[in-house]
Amino acid sequence: MQTIIITGATSGIGYECALELARMAPDKQLIIPCRNLQSGQKVVKKIQQQTNHQHVICMPLDLESLQSVREFVQLFSEQPHRGLVALLNNAGIQHADETRSTRDGFEATFGVNHLAPFYLTLLLLPFMSAGSSITFTASGTHDPKQTTGMPTPVYTSAEQLAYPAKTNESPVAVGQKRYTTSKLCNVLTTYALQKRIEKLNIRVNAFDPGFVPGTGLARSYSPFLKFISNYIFKLLILLHPNVHTARQSGKNLANLAYGDAYKAYTGKYFEGKKEIPSSEDSYRQDLQKELWETSLKLTGIKPEQTSIPLP
Repeated sequence: MQTIIITGATSGIGYECALELARMAPDKQLIIPCRNLQSGQKVVKKIQQQTNHQHVICMPLDLESLQSVREFVQLFSEQPHRGLVALLNNAGIQHADETRSTRDGFEATFGVNHLAPFYLTLLLLPFMSAGSSITFTASGTHDPKQTTGMPTPVYTSAEQLAYPAKTNESPVAVGQKRYTTSKLCNVLTTYALQKRIEKLNIRVNAFDPGFVPGTGLARSYSPFLKFISNYIFKLLILLHPNVHTARQSGKNLANLAYGDAYKAYTGKYFEGKKEIPSSEDSYRQDLQKELWETSLKLTGIKPEQTSIPLP
């Protein structure tokens, strides 16, 4: 049985996307990676109850640990399957308090939002074939020209993003900047990867879900900011074209990753249903190259672990 993997599917956009994928692909195995298997099993049961899809499973994966990523891929390799038809790198975090680090010592936003999905993708490439798809959930906040209210990304080097210097800026401002920069990394990775897998006929795209009030990204906010995110911002759905419900964005993500209408697209950036240009910096080949090469070094991936030449 062929397989679809979607990270960040226990709530919000990812959960709604998983529901849609279960409806779209009843003959495919749907894997929900999760840190907490008990919570994951509850999500699996809900998806099965709502869609009658009987091939949904959860598998342990902690994106704050590169070892966990390796163990997930090893476990996946032992599953009875006939290849990976779609990988959706949807999980993401944003911290608005103190600086946090992954188990490998990387700044957590960069580690979880960029390095772990980068590593996961390269390790899973050997299980993909022509026609398979890879989708990175990015964000319009990576583009300074978009009126998102979020700070402009600051890309210095991947090394400095992984090991940032101490700063006197407010934790909220720092957390937001790290988030928007990590989303720029998702788009840079999309373009860098597309060049390297073009001959394999595997497509890769980046997706902006728009602003989705009430999602898990606000989990580390103060009670006041959580209230604003969960309730006040929901009014924007009626006023702003790129503010969506989790259900709307989840369906858009599922269609981009697996829908017939998007099978000819690769190396593109989508805002909801439509292809649009990404930020000017995202097209800079020097940034793409620096991020790619440093990410290879930071993750320690070996040539025999993936199916494309390194670097």
